[in-house]
Order: sequence, then structure tokens, then C-alpha cells
Amino acid sequence: MQGKKIVITVLTVLFIALFFLMTIPMRRTYHAKIVVNSDELITYRTLQDTVNWEKWYSDNEMLRPSPASLTMQPAKKSKVFEYHLKDQNGYEKEGRIQVSRKNSWNMQINWSEELVFKTNIAKKLQLLFKPSEFRTAFLQNMVQFKNAIEHPDNTFGGLTFERKEMPASKLVTLSDTAALSEVKDQIAYLHNTITAQLPAEEIQYPGTFLSQHEALNDSTIILCVAVAVTDALQEVKAPFEMIEMDEHPAVIIQTQKSYTDMDEDISIMYEWLKKNDKRPATSYWIKHTPSADIAKTTGKNNFTIIQEVYSIK
Repeated sequence: MQGKKIVITVLTVLFIALFFLMTIPMRRTYHAKIVVNSDELITYRTLQDTVNWEKWYSDNEMLRPSPASLTMQPAKKSKVFEYHLKDQNGYEKEGRIQVSRKNSWNMQINWSEELVFKTNIAKKLQLLFKPSEFRTAFLQNMVQFKNAIEHPDNTFGGLTFERKEMPASKLVTLSDTAALSEVKDQIAYLHNTITAQLPAEEIQYPGTFLSQHEALNDSTIILCVAVAVTDALQEVKAPFEMIEMDEHPAVIIQTQKSYTDMDEDISIMYEWLKKNDKRPATSYWIKHTPSADIAKTTGKNNFTIIQEVYSIK
């Protein structure tokens, strides 16, 4: 009789334990710090580029982990990013990343992440008795984040870089000063002025053209527009100029910024070049694609930036 009571008691305890194990979420939070050789812009942009998190963030429980939400808020001398990942099987992650400047060259990252298993009993037991296995994955993601910034491949600071060998080309250019407030109209005007003076059969890519600009002050720029022509065109008269470009390596990026608001993307591009042992060979060109209304191409659409480069290795 006494033995029967013991068995019943043990079974009851086991049933209660199993009930709570099945119904109560199992949670564990991990914390770590890391120093990244970067500035605020690139660090923030890398975190905000959730489309490319899979480049450096991995999770054994999710095929393609991507934050369901990501928020950023200022804190004392830092910024805090909070993210939430989840799947359809009761598995979630709540993360908090505090980013602050450590010194002139490095950023201090204080990272915490809470894992939650709601239904998977095996994972709950693993989280309970072997938490180090999940901590290893957490630390690995931090290392991969650091490497993605310090040793970037073709994705960096929210931009995608394409290496390309540009063919030899011949350009007809026209330059003028322009007010920032009138740059859209001035680009269209210079393009139309060039094409009006060229035989239609000599324009290599009708409607497509390039431009460069350099700031003179806060309100004025020097603007240069270029149209690619065929080899048959031998010369042009002033104020037009002809540039012959040999085949050359270049780096190409796409930007969503407006024509006069590309400084952040250009800064990231120069940093990417430095980290990949390359240097700008000339000023970058902005490629404008065909449009029914050329002036509209200078709004917040896709622009292609082409930067001629040379290797320092």
C-alpha cells in the first residue's frame, strides 16, 4: 500500500512537471560586449539593413532569420536597437543592441538576447540543461557582425557593391555652375544642349547619360553632364569637351537618395574601397537612365553610382 502511494506521488509530480514544461515558456538571456572598428554611420546602417541580416546573422532554428521588427531610440551618449525574431512554432528572440562610441576609431557594442521556447519540449530541456550551446551561437553572430563591418564582402552599410570591368568609351561633356535648388532643371538643360548638337546616329545610348557634381558652397555646385558617343565622332567645339576613357575597373552601387543628398552613401562607398584595398581613380559618375521626363530622374529614384578604382595591392 505504501509503495502504491509512492508511485502515485511520483507520477503526480512527474505529470505536474511535464504539464508546466509543456505550458510555460522557457527563457534565457545572454549578454556580451564587443568592439567594432567602425563609425556610427556604418554600424547603424548595417543594423538597419534587415534585408541583409542573413549575411551575418544565423539561427539553427530558422531557415532565413530576419527581424519581424526593429526599432532604434536614442539613449545617453548611445543609440539602442531592439529587434524581435519569431517563427511559427513558438520560438522567439528579443534582442537589445546598445551602440556607443568607444574612441575615434571604434564602436562599443553591448548586446543582449533573450531566447524563448514556448512549445518545443526538447528545446526547452536543451535551453535548461545545455545553455552554453545557445550562447555559442549568440557569440558567433556577434563575431560575424564584426567581420561583416571590418572585412566586408559585397554588402556593406546597407549598400550592395558590384565589381565590374568598364569598357573603353568616348564621352562628350558640358559643364556649368548650378544652384542646388535648380539642379534638376540644369541637368536636363545640359543634357538637352549636348544631344541637340550631336548627330543622332553618333549618340551611343540615347536617353542614358552621366553626370558629376562638385560643391562650391552650401548653395552652388559645378555640374558636368556627359553623353556617350560612337568612335566615329572625332571632335567637338567649345564649350563641349571630349573625353576618351580606356577600359577600366570600377565599383558600382545603387542609391535611393536624391541627387544632392548622397553624402552618406558616398562616405560608405569610400570606406568600403579602403577596406578592400582600393582607391578612387577619378571622381565618381552618376548614371541617369532613360525617362519620358529627364528632370524626374533627379528625384528620389534609383541612381547608379560608378566609381573608377585602382588597387593598392
